[in-house]
Parts: sequence; structure tokens; C-alpha cells
Amino acid sequence: MTSMPGSAVPTGTEPAPAYVRRFGPEERSLHWLLAFTFLTMLATGLVLYLPAFSELAANRRLWKSIHLGAAIAFWAGLLVLLLSDTNGRLRRTASEIDRFDDDDVRWLRWAVARRGSEPPQGRFNAGQKLNAAIVFGLMVVFTLSGVLIYLQETDAAVRGRTSAILVHDIATWVAVPLIAGHLYLALVHPSTRPSLRGMVLGTVRRDWARRHHPKWDGE
Repeated sequence: MTSMPGSAVPTGTEPAPAYVRRFGPEERSLHWLLAFTFLTMLATGLVLYLPAFSELAANRRLWKSIHLGAAIAFWAGLLVLLLSDTNGRLRRTASEIDRFDDDDVRWLRWAVARRGSEPPQGRFNAGQKLNAAIVFGLMVVFTLSGVLIYLQETDAAVRGRTSAILVHDIATWVAVPLIAGHLYLALVHPSTRPSLRGMVLGTVRRDWARRHHPKWDGE
């Protein structure tokens, strides 16, 4: 069968979409659960810790309750997400983040020296993998030291027997620049700012993904 003059000849292929899906609802839910609870804990912790906020902290019981509630909300929410992750997406994501290859090592060296071309990366670059590992480690440290601080305040047998407050403080001052850097890259830096769309809508521009994550084919 011949086509009529001037009519479009079907090619059998569809044009590539402008966006590709990077994160599913499970991953985005976990990210925003962590973001809201972590920032709540950080804000209330600073109110309780810094003398400049002493007037706000007059009702310390209230701020401690909010602080503790945010911590419980994170772990409870994490448990719910893991139990509802029937398709195993969160487990696959964790495995992906946990895997470092030679390109990841080269990327970290490139990020420090900023010489030569950027080594190819998968869906997560080495910096994002390292950030995720540190954040999860901090959440564990915050939780364990926070439990010990609570016991010190409520149990005379434990009082003064641990350095939990010092550990909690050190973890806080590690977290502050980490969060500031994360917000800068997500909201300000021009080459990384497009990634925020992935955590809001789930998709990122295909051309951006190919440029910064060429080892990832998209979904």
C-alpha cells in the first residue's frame, strides 16, 4: 500500500519523552519523611541547646516533646514504608546506594580536584551515596544517644554514666553543614538543581539525566 503524496509516513517509533522517571512514590515518601522529621528535630534541638533561644525554650517540656515526637514519627514512618514496600523498590534502592564501583571512587576524586571530565555515574552519583550513608548513620547515632539522654534524665542509676550528650552534640554539628550543603545543591546550584524535580514529581529531564547519570538508562 502506497502513501498519499504529502501524507506523513509512519516510522513505527515514538519520540522519546522529555522526562524520565527517577523516583517512585515509596522513595519520595521516605525522603520527605526524613526531611520533615530531621528538620523538626534539628530546629527543636537548637532551640533547646542555643542560649540565644532561651526565651523560646522557656517551656522546655513542650520543645522536648516535639523533638521526641519527630524522632518517633521517623522510625514509625520508616517501619510503615518498609512493611508496605511489597514490590521491593526501597530494598533495591538501598542495594543500589550501597554499591560502590570504580567509577564512584573516580567521581569522588574528581569532585575534590575538579580536573578532567566527570566520571560516568548511575542513578545515584557517589556523593549522593555517601550522603545517604552518613545521614542514616547520623539517625542511628541520634537515636541511640537520644535514648541514653532520656534515660539519664529519668533514671538516677544511669545519670552521669554516659557521654550521650556530647555524642548528640557532635552529631548535630556534623549534620548542620551536611544539610546546608544538601539544600544548596538542591535549591541553588545550577547543575544539580534540576534533580529536585525528581523528589517532587518523580521525573527529571532526559537530557539532564544523560549528562549527569549516563550509566542510568531511566525507567
